[in-house]
Amino acid sequence: MSSRRRSIAILAAALAICGLSAIPRGASWRATGAIQPRLSPDGSTVAVSYQGAIWRLPRDGGVMKRLTSDARWDSDPAWSPDGKRIAYLSNGELRLIDAESGVAAAAHPAVQGKIEFDPAGKRILGSFRAGTATALAWLDLESGKAVPLLDPPRSLPVHALSADGTTVAFATNLDVPGEQGGNDGPQADLWTVAATGGEPRKLARFPSRVFDLAWSGDGLVVVSDLGGAHNALWAVSLKDPDHPLKLTFGQGDEDAPTIVNSRLVYTDNREGATALVDRDLRTGDERTIVVTGLDFGRPAGVVAVEFTDAETGKPVVARVSIQEENGKTLAPPGSLYRIHEAMDFYADRAAEFVLPAGKYALRAWHGPEYRVSREAFEVAAGERVTLKVEFKRWAHPQANGWHSGENHIHANYGYGHWYNSPADMRLMIEGEGLEVANFVVANSDTDGIFDREYFRGRPDPLSTPETVLYWNEEFRATLWGHMTLIDLKQLVEPIMTGFKETTNPWDVPTNSDIADQAHLQKGHVNYTHAAQNVKDPYLSAYSAKSVPVDVALGKIDSIDINGSFEATVPLWYRLLNCGFHLPASAGTDCFLNRIRSRLPGADRAYVKCEGGFSYDAWVRGLKWGRSFVTNGPILEFESGRSIRLEAPGAEVIKASVQSPEPIDRFELVQNGEVVATGKLAADKLSGTIDEKIELKRSGWLSVRAFAGRLQAHASPIYVEVGGKPAGSMVEAGAFLAWIDRLEEQFKRRDRAPNDEVRKHVASQLEAAREVYRKIAARSE
Repeated sequence: MSSRRRSIAILAAALAICGLSAIPRGASWRATGAIQPRLSPDGSTVAVSYQGAIWRLPRDGGVMKRLTSDARWDSDPAWSPDGKRIAYLSNGELRLIDAESGVAAAAHPAVQGKIEFDPAGKRILGSFRAGTATALAWLDLESGKAVPLLDPPRSLPVHALSADGTTVAFATNLDVPGEQGGNDGPQADLWTVAATGGEPRKLARFPSRVFDLAWSGDGLVVVSDLGGAHNALWAVSLKDPDHPLKLTFGQGDEDAPTIVNSRLVYTDNREGATALVDRDLRTGDERTIVVTGLDFGRPAGVVAVEFTDAETGKPVVARVSIQEENGKTLAPPGSLYRIHEAMDFYADRAAEFVLPAGKYALRAWHGPEYRVSREAFEVAAGERVTLKVEFKRWAHPQANGWHSGENHIHANYGYGHWYNSPADMRLMIEGEGLEVANFVVANSDTDGIFDREYFRGRPDPLSTPETVLYWNEEFRATLWGHMTLIDLKQLVEPIMTGFKETTNPWDVPTNSDIADQAHLQKGHVNYTHAAQNVKDPYLSAYSAKSVPVDVALGKIDSIDINGSFEATVPLWYRLLNCGFHLPASAGTDCFLNRIRSRLPGADRAYVKCEGGFSYDAWVRGLKWGRSFVTNGPILEFESGRSIRLEAPGAEVIKASVQSPEPIDRFELVQNGEVVATGKLAADKLSGTIDEKIELKRSGWLSVRAFAGRLQAHASPIYVEVGGKPAGSMVEAGAFLAWIDRLEEQFKRRDRAPNDEVRKHVASQLEAAREVYRKIAARSE
């Protein structure tokens, strides 16, 4: 905990002893983490969502007062025209409260998204259920009936109502269902339509994505990533909409504009958490709104928590959730809070902050190898409660040489709330007990490349012997699929292909070409989120359509089998049945600047590291196939080993599993078929396999475990009998048809600059076909 935050907590405790309900004036924050600001009709007060509650504070700065306190997630506040009520969204409901006291006024069904009152205060514009679909609609507060704004009804999350209530502006993008975002161009169309409905009028085509809108006099303020990787505010004049003017130039994201008369308030996350910035549109002068206190509406106390490893006694980083009985979950101001089972934050060995007096439940995590720690406590007004939380292991795979890591973490990615630094990433990774964290430099929908500034071509300087942070790359192709490239010394350019109207609109270089560039610098090439559609793994916008080609050409070192186990594992089995050696890996594809996203290492690959743990040893072990992938169970298996027999015979296969939850099945798989089941302990928290298996033909063996929602799968042992490589005529034939399908789509898209490039792609596809023809021939 920083000395600044500790001093704040001490001051808060002193004030609480006096029976007051707010953190003292001596404590102040620029960046609290408040989001979605909305100015009151007179421009004097800002309503925000903060840690899942609705708060209000003076636009000039000062004490922030909490208005909602029940156990729900409250967001998207909107002021009534008279300033007496605030509407907001709460777990799928539209709620109204008294703007001063927070007393509930009414509730209606709703969905998540921006909401706005009409000038009469009788209707609210937002995304509501109208008939069988959700659409931008007017909700009549008296009748509860929602009437769509447009005919036919449309879902339009980016919209804004003019101050006089006569006109609605909205934005649409060029994305097509079933295709990747940005495939057809990053631009957004800006429209206006009468608030009474009618035919929309196209205002302009904005050059990049639009994420939010606000009216400003005779124009709009637009949130966009135009020209870079992060959001900024742009002024769009209704008289000259084709020449937008950039208003903000921060390091992170400027977002969520709210405007009353000449005052603009927006969020700025350059300090990590969001700060609120107040700008005078007439002069351009702006300042950060400083919060000098938190008023919970009742007396407060202080909780101080320390976190240690029960076995070693050493302090550890923890992920923490502290929830009031029947109330909100709270975190220290400035925390990069996120939602998982509940709202949580990361504490660097200790945490200390003010809570309103009451009863609380604490849950703390230190990665999946430790049991969840739980504590119940009570904070009285003016008191300081001290807790010591110990984490106890249920598994210790490192003792057997297994070390955890993953290949697909986004530190900062489009549409996020926070701006993460390597220091933030170290905290999150240590808090999840993840030893190798491969972050990825990547684009999303446009030319903007996220986190390029953190790439070093080596582990980040904040890495430790136990925790390695390495910024690598996700290569994103809208046709071929996505690969994560790890252990890079240089970024492989271009970082994306096939994004229309960007600097890389072509479907070349191919994924095989990019893999070659990674291998030239001795990097590791990994396919990520390969399949999502169980019935047809080729389908879905983000599937790895080129994976059979690139595996056949020997370009791929491993494949992530997590994400959609149900779709990806069968595809992986089919490739293994063709005789390819393809280790299993994992990548969560999490977005750590967003309030809602997965945990880093929620799925992870454990790799057997020969000679002790290091980043190089982990990558080398993954390439050799000494790995298993899991979101819970821990396996022990000779992954990556080869068995060679001169003639059909038998081999004893041994494996074991541990799990934090009861095991449903522990299975030995041969060439995709279950050939043995493990013996489970009485408590079903462990199991063993010790079976003699007949090996009549070449192929592979592996183990997998299922424990409710948890599962684990090992990379294979490879089997060769009689000197004949493994192969499957059925799977080879299916992949030949797959390649034909891919080539047809490539031709239909027509995103190659010339015939020479088309011939190059065709030669790769034909070379892969020849591999599968040989597999089919030897399998007859």
